[in-house]
Amino acid sequence: MLIMKIRPATVDDVEAIAAVIEPFVDYVVMTEEGRERFKPDMLKNIFQQPLIHYFVAEINEEIVGNLTYIAPSHVMHYFLKAEYHGQGYGRQMWDFLEQEILKNDPDIITINSSHYALDIYKKYGFEVVGALTEKWGIQFIPMQKLLKPKNLE
Repeated sequence: MLIMKIRPATVDDVEAIAAVIEPFVDYVVMTEEGRERFKPDMLKNIFQQPLIHYFVAEINEEIVGNLTYIAPSHVMHYFLKAEYHGQGYGRQMWDFLEQEILKNDPDIITINSSHYALDIYKKYGFEVVGALTEKWGIQFIPMQKLLKPKNLE
């Protein structure tokens, strides 16, 4: 297995980030508005948001994945080039992202999953908490991972 390095993303990474996401866009978008949300110009706006934490995963100095969360604990992007699926890189990315999120001491982690990624997130301990939803031209299934037991008072 090649060594994966995960680092904070910069605006200079936007074209490479968009290239990683592009093959997966059809799994989530329902309208042109949704498609626009994954284009470089729109992605650049993310870097101006103080609550959004964006990281890229590199192998041999090539960006092969990206992961983002909105503080304190909502996963926004989690993409890995298909040729690296099934080799432990996705798990390495998830473990990194979860550790970053846990620094905020949340009770739950939330994510809006595509059908494509549903089983992956279930493997990471997420459960479906809502019906298939369409918003901003994107179709998703709300999921969450409980980190602390709910108070049963």
